[in-house]
Formats: sequence, C-alpha cells, structure tokens
Amino acid sequence: MKVIAARNATYAEVRRILEGLSERGVELESIEMRVLDYIRRFTKCGRGDELAEELGKMGLSEITAVMIANIVPRDLDTLRILLIFESKTFENEFLNNVLSTVNAYCAE
Repeated sequence: MKVIAARNATYAEVRRILEGLSERGVELESIEMRVLDYIRRFTKCGRGDELAEELGKMGLSEITAVMIANIVPRDLDTLRILLIFESKTFENEFLNNVLSTVNAYCAE
C-alpha cells in the first residue's frame, strides 16, 4: 500500500476503510491487520467520524476533534486533557456542550 496523503482520522473511519479493502479482496499487510484488530477492540464510537465533523463545526481543531472522537471522554477532566492542542481556554458551558455532543453520537 502506498501513502499518497496523510491526515488525522477517527478509529471509525480507519475501520471502515480497512474493512472495505478486505471485503473487496485486497490482501492487507501485517501492520494493517494489526491496526484493524486494534481498532475493532478499542473503537468506542461507531459514529466517530460524524462526531469529529460536528466538533469541528463547534470550533475545535481537527486533531482535537479526532482525539475526542477516538477516546470518547465522559467527564470534564478527561476532556480538558484532550484540549491540549487548542490555543484557547474554554468555559464550562462549552465543555458541557461538547460532552453532550459526545454522548449524543456515542451513546452505544
């Protein structure tokens, strides 16, 4: 497999891509198989890509939105840690809104 571009991606998106390749008969390399196994075990939100997009609309950077979608924080302390790449601080009202959005997309 050849890398033609790089960007941040949610676990849900990576899973969909790798499973799609496998279903089309593409033989996955060893590292790709290990990544797929990991993703299947640790994905906490099946709609993570949609969540990341929504968080981006709320003003969060792509890397922060993807980290939140992958880790699925359930409390303010965990969420605050994930905001390390943001250049501003956020009010508790905004943070609670982010947690509500996470719960809406990842209530599984």
